[in-house]
Amino acid sequence: MDTAALEIELLELLEDEGLKQFKYSCHSLLEFWKHVPVIKYPKITLCAQKLISIFGTTYSCESLYSTMKMIKSKHRSTLTDDHLTELLRTALTTYSPDFKNLTSKINTQQIRK
Repeated sequence: MDTAALEIELLELLEDEGLKQFKYSCHSLLEFWKHVPVIKYPKITLCAQKLISIFGTTYSCESLYSTMKMIKSKHRSTLTDDHLTELLRTALTTYSPDFKNLTSKINTQQIRK
């Protein structure tokens, strides 16, 4: 990346009167960067996105290793890699099935037979 162009964008960002109002009114960095126009500051917003995303991905990795350590303990060391993959996928997913809806469909199908 061209550092000179990045530095110029940064200086322009610091002097932007439209963004100065958000400097103190935004409660978080994410909220501030939502107001920064990507078209006007493409290089600096790309850098900000990369830096901000580091923390989310680090958390995900740490959570994965912690869960894997718990699953594949000395008591469960006989698990295959396929089993471990499926258990990790199940443990780390944010998907929450609608059990009432699923069971109502099963009950309806069984009654019809």
